[in-house]
Amino acid sequence: MPPVLPASATAALPATMRLLASELPEPGPIRRMQTELAFPIIGRDDHKAAEDALVAALEPQMQLLADSGGKGTGEAHFVIRHLIARVLSDLMAAMHLARHGYLSQAYNAVRTAYETQDLVALVIANPEEAAKWVNTEQGRKDFAPSAVRQRIGKPSFDEMYGNYSELAHPRFAGSRLSTFGKRHAETGEVRILVQVGPMTLDEFPDFWFLIMAGIVPTAIRLIQSSAGLIGLGEVTESKWDDAARATATDLKLLAEAVEDGLKGFGVDEVEGFAARFASVGKIIDEANEEFSDEPSSEQPDQAEDSDDD
Repeated sequence: MPPVLPASATAALPATMRLLASELPEPGPIRRMQTELAFPIIGRDDHKAAEDALVAALEPQMQLLADSGGKGTGEAHFVIRHLIARVLSDLMAAMHLARHGYLSQAYNAVRTAYETQDLVALVIANPEEAAKWVNTEQGRKDFAPSAVRQRIGKPSFDEMYGNYSELAHPRFAGSRLSTFGKRHAETGEVRILVQVGPMTLDEFPDFWFLIMAGIVPTAIRLIQSSAGLIGLGEVTESKWDDAARATATDLKLLAEAVEDGLKGFGVDEVEGFAARFASVGKIIDEANEEFSDEPSSEQPDQAEDSDDD
């Protein structure tokens, strides 16, 4: 059955185009979902406020990256700028996918952005690693996430990164983001609904959990990562400091949106989340405290490869 267009829409078209429009086939579900991804989400002002806060937080970091071109030589100059650009792209993609309800896919983007920043830290600390990253023929081995973490003095296992992997990979933990059980009101029979496309964001708090546990911590780390741009191009320590403070201000607004969003689902334990990001100093301290000097007994080395796929 051909789609029915509003009379006001078809009347404004030339006769030939009106004829073509009337003969268009009904789009299938995949086409409809693909089209929806190309348009902004209408409604949900709270989700829009979260997106706006993230965009505002990333703008100063984008400007630092733009100012870092030109002055600088060697692989490290290229690698640091490339990796920070990748983090910015992944964070934008994560929010876009999350707003459209594709949470597993958003976690995958967050996971990549989070992993990338360990590489940035490695190259900042050891610029010679940039040449190896560019020239190696066994990157999956030489720059596996656990290997990179060990070379920057962190435990080989990162619990947060492991959690992202569980939700991004095709594992049972992530199935709850797209599969639901529906119980019959009379018989009690449970029917499993496997969903293609976006998750229903109005009924579950997972959008806010993704931002709280994924996007916010990864954006926090970007403040530290972008310190690697100091001395490149026109980026000075003063410019980085100004950008860091501007980003911190908007990340606090994002954290406040998370608090309000989760409280709307009855998750009152989130109280105080935004207060942790009251200043750039607190943000950097939080990022530094994510890892201890030694792996704990609950994070054995034999588990180190479980998050490297």
